[in-house]
Amino acid sequence: MRKRAEIVLVLLAAAVSVAAKQSLPRTVIRTWQMPSLSAVADTIAFSDTAMLNYHDVDVQQRYSLSSATNGNVLVSPIESRIVQDRLRTIDDPFAWSFAPYVTTPQQQRYFNSTTPFSTVAYKKGFVVGHEENDINFLFTGNIGKPLNLGVEMDYLNSAGHYTNTAGKLYRGSLWGSYNGNHYTMHAAFGWSKLSSFDNGGLLDTTDMHGPLKAADMPVRLNAMTGYRYLSGYLHNQYAITMERDYHDTIEVVEDGKRVKKDTIKTAYVPLMTFSHIFEVNNSNRRYIEQKADQRYPVGGNTYKSFYDTIYYDNKETSDTTDVLTIRNTIAVTFCEEFNSKLKFGISAFVMNECQRFLRDSAQYNTTLLNYQWLDRIDKGGSEIMQTVRDTTPLHWINNTFVGGAIHKKSGKYIHYNVEGKVCLLGYKIWEYDVNGKITGLIPAGNNTLYVSARAYAKSETPSPYLQCYRSNHIRWDNAFGFTHRFMGGATVDYPTKWVRPRLDFSFENQTDPIYVSAKDWKPVQYKGYVQIYTADLGVDVTTPWINLETRAVYQYTSNDSVMPVPMFILQGRLYYHGTWFKALDAQIGADVRYFMKYKAPVLCPATGMFANQKEVEVGNYPWMNVYANFYVRSIHLRFFVQYQHLNHLFMKKNSDYKYLTMPGYPTNQDTFRAGLAWHFYN
Repeated sequence: MRKRAEIVLVLLAAAVSVAAKQSLPRTVIRTWQMPSLSAVADTIAFSDTAMLNYHDVDVQQRYSLSSATNGNVLVSPIESRIVQDRLRTIDDPFAWSFAPYVTTPQQQRYFNSTTPFSTVAYKKGFVVGHEENDINFLFTGNIGKPLNLGVEMDYLNSAGHYTNTAGKLYRGSLWGSYNGNHYTMHAAFGWSKLSSFDNGGLLDTTDMHGPLKAADMPVRLNAMTGYRYLSGYLHNQYAITMERDYHDTIEVVEDGKRVKKDTIKTAYVPLMTFSHIFEVNNSNRRYIEQKADQRYPVGGNTYKSFYDTIYYDNKETSDTTDVLTIRNTIAVTFCEEFNSKLKFGISAFVMNECQRFLRDSAQYNTTLLNYQWLDRIDKGGSEIMQTVRDTTPLHWINNTFVGGAIHKKSGKYIHYNVEGKVCLLGYKIWEYDVNGKITGLIPAGNNTLYVSARAYAKSETPSPYLQCYRSNHIRWDNAFGFTHRFMGGATVDYPTKWVRPRLDFSFENQTDPIYVSAKDWKPVQYKGYVQIYTADLGVDVTTPWINLETRAVYQYTSNDSVMPVPMFILQGRLYYHGTWFKALDAQIGADVRYFMKYKAPVLCPATGMFANQKEVEVGNYPWMNVYANFYVRSIHLRFFVQYQHLNHLFMKKNSDYKYLTMPGYPTNQDTFRAGLAWHFYN
């Protein structure tokens, strides 16, 4: 079935490519997203063909500068060590650790291209018996000027260096957009399906410095998590417009020569728009153990169970959570051109949200003997069959939000957007979210100073899963109240010919935050305030031959028991960049990453949530890589070679340095990687 779907997608790409032959020969690609409930598009940069630092372009590196994982460099539960980078884009707390592997409708990219554009990329890690494969395909093309279609697919497969750390991901999206004079449409369908094994950490971390190979080091657990995310998005918009003439220059052929001539064209300027947005997404997680009571030695003939309790099945574990979300939004926007004096747009919207949570019969205060609400699964391999009986208890909730926005997208120097919403009916009643951003350009000599400020104030209703949950090993009943968050920050960026300094700083106050305790793997609501201060400084130095890129992140938390973070995170790149034979761009260099020692959260495999612990510190270890990137201009081909974690070769026997990403979980040892990406513009 999957092969047939791939054939259909390739044929679709070919059909669009043929239909787009009449497009302009010069390629111009515009990209944007639809993150706002007010249906206002947000233009984003197109960086898919960037040559510099191509070796670092993967899911985990794009997510954050520094993250905690189970050691698998491609597919793993993940949490950023930088609080401002953490994603909560999925309304399912058990799926937050997989959020970077999901493309939500708000993150979906839309394209408009004067020529068809496609990319085929392949990266590989060369470790005998533990290979890593990262394959990406993207195609987009226009059929005429208003209609664009596209497809993107990713396949990631990594066996992991250590026992039970394998991961696999299938991810893709189909999209289409139509931008007419009066009617606009955006449609997208996305899917992500992954499996991730977990070993509970090494039994003894001193094995990292001994003669054992990574795959032979004893571990504490044999478990697997399967996760699936499906989403659909449809946006329809009708605009009331006015006609506006403008002067333009076109090229025409006269007597066999191309000449430029002035002409007058007509543009349709929107004054007022009416929009409807339909969104549906499903988040499904499955946790599996073939043996429920797994024990590991702690000394002599003494063994300890990984989990302290088993509630309903002593033989095996098969826990499932599932969240279905359906949203309908109606929005009205008075565009910036509607009022020639005020020069800003105003939007208002109403959104209805319907959610379904999968829960067990125990939540109805009935006997736990009736807990069999899931069919058995086929455990042959890493595929997870997800079938739910019709009698499975389901919990439905409805929420109604109203909101509005003020925005200014046009103009040269200042742009801003402020949006807010509040829930008036439903489970999330009185939940609110107000956020805003303003950007400005300030001429400074021969250069331009870029300044931006951002802020949000929000109250969040705890998910029903945080209030009540039942599984084979863990269960809880809570009565959590709202959590409140306020954040303010600013960015200053001053790029010059030789030096580019950039400073980002922010302050966040969290009231009554919820975190997970590693003592019993249960969520806890802290009654009080926690402040997080963050300063992110980057300085890039460019010369005709040698380039230096540095970045330092400082974080301070007022309560490291509730919000543990490393005080410093550092990154440095030193590389040569030049052009050979006027045809080949080359980047050859080295980079290093480091974070200060701190009591890092640890992963709870049964829930996929990161839990705070107070016993083990990780950090104070540098990760060093050497690499070479190349770009062949004539055929638009990028390729690289990299030796990852080079310093492991000469630091592995020193027990003072532990290359742990979180307690018990080491990162991969030294690895040789290579990859290429080929871009086509026709």
